[in-house]
Amino acid sequence: MTDQIRVPSGRSVTIYIVVCYLMWVSRVSGVKNITHGVARHLRSIGFPEGSGTGIFFALGVPLDIPGKAVSFSLTFEANYALPGEWNSTYYLDDPHLKKRSLNRRLAYDILMNKLESFGYSGKYCLLKMICEVANYPLTSNGVLGDVLQILFTPSSSQNENLPSEVTEAEYTKDCNYRYKKCPESPLALIRRHDLNDNS
Repeated sequence: MTDQIRVPSGRSVTIYIVVCYLMWVSRVSGVKNITHGVARHLRSIGFPEGSGTGIFFALGVPLDIPGKAVSFSLTFEANYALPGEWNSTYYLDDPHLKKRSLNRRLAYDILMNKLESFGYSGKYCLLKMICEVANYPLTSNGVLGDVLQILFTPSSSQNENLPSEVTEAEYTKDCNYRYKKCPESPLALIRRHDLNDNS
């Protein structure tokens, strides 16, 4: 076995010299990174133009009507447009968009408007529901009962500067007498125990 020294070919030497020259020229001309001049922007695929996504939530409660299969349902839907490019700042630059958290006051306003759209007295029916939940807890109605118990118990969370009548409703004893402007209990539709009986 003989050791042979490999002599680079003329082509290899030429390529080496050209690369060294390009590196030297880039330093002399002020370009610090040789790839800077030939860099390409990474391409990305965004959502197709006009795409959107949404959240849909429906709550259905069967009504106890003999011989009929009827249910009461509420639906909530939120739709959002999706950006057409990954690096889109369209949604970030809009000064009108700001973060809004769901607090008890907003939930009560939404509920009052929904009750009024069904023909109830929104404010008084909300106060009556708060009163009824305080007097007849919903704890034996599963997850939905627990969520409603928290929602209609203003003292279960931090002070949110709610109107005094809302906090007073939680401590009222005779709900039907105090809130006569709401003759029917909206909670009676989803409770196993009819609140209008007061039993």
